[in-house]
Amino acid sequence: MFSNSTKYAIRTILYLSQHEADDKKTVGEIAAVLKIPRPYLSKILQQLSRIGIISSTKGRGGGFYLSNENLKRPLIDVIVTIDGHNVFDKCMLGLPNCSDKNPCRLHFDYKKFKTSLEKTICEESIEDLIKDSSDRLKF
Repeated sequence: MFSNSTKYAIRTILYLSQHEADDKKTVGEIAAVLKIPRPYLSKILQQLSRIGIISSTKGRGGGFYLSNENLKRPLIDVIVTIDGHNVFDKCMLGLPNCSDKNPCRLHFDYKKFKTSLEKTICEESIEDLIKDSSDRLKF
């Protein structure tokens, strides 16, 4: 359902959550640990930083980190920033004309699932995601 870019963004946020704000991580460090191509990750980090989902500082000792304000952001902000607003409107089978008026075989079942998932993601903050995942994070 979500693009690789969104999955990389979430993995990066989870990785940054394992470090204090004063332990900033460079694109190179993050890319190496998470095994994501550096140029690809750099674009994702720029997007996330530009709208305040993650924080960054430039120069010597600079890098990316999570502030307390970043942690309060809803998880949906990450997904919408990377995949756009219509991520929950796409057909599961990838059919371009699938809709309530012209449904594919799975449309209505998938629509129930997507609606429930979207509601949950809108209610979850980045901090909630981290709390729920902290025991499974191994980087």
